Amino acid sequence: MVAIAQSTLGLRDQGMSLSAVLAKVESAEARAKLNAQEINLLRQIVRISFTSAFSQREVHEACVSGSLGIPKPNPKP
Repeated sequence: MVAIAQSTLGLRDQGMSLSAVLAKVESAEARAKLNAQEINLLRQIVRISFTSAFSQREVHEACVSGSLGIPKPNPKP
C-alpha cells in the first residue's frame, strides 16, 4: 500500500489529475486481477495520498493497525 501511495504522489507531481489516477486503478486490467474490495481499498489509498490527507508513513501505520480496512497481520509465533 505504501508503494501505491508513493506512485500516486509521483503521478500527481507529474501533473496527472486525481480522476486520471483513479481511472488507472479502475482499469479493465486491474479489475481482472483484483476483487471489488481490493479496488475500493486502492481507490481509498489513491485519494488520501493524492490529497495529502495521509502521508506515506500514515498509510503504512493505518495498514498495520487495520484502520483502512486491511486486516491486521497475524504476529508470527
